[in-house]
Amino acid sequence: MSDDIERLLAEVNKTTSGGSSGGSAKNTPAKKSRGEVESAKSAGGRLAFAVVAAAFLGVLGFVFGLFMPFFGTIETGGGAAFGAFLTALVAGPPRWFSS
Repeated sequence: MSDDIERLLAEVNKTTSGGSSGGSAKNTPAKKSRGEVESAKSAGGRLAFAVVAAAFLGVLGFVFGLFMPFFGTIETGGGAAFGAFLTALVAGPPRWFSS
């Protein structure tokens, strides 16, 4: 699959550079080893991001519940934490979290 991507990038580069067939070294994509890719994926962690998101939004939900007359603080904070945990667990961490 990466060969297809590299071939497509080479065609785009050839088209945008005016049709010259020689590609320079700075325009070729860098290849990463499998270890670098795996360490980049596991550096932040899906579960760690979900816990941080749940804690942060749980506190915000608790504070929001202080100002709402019909909702309790514990229910609002718990619901926000539970929803944030599930959403972050399914969506996964953004790129900035693992770098």
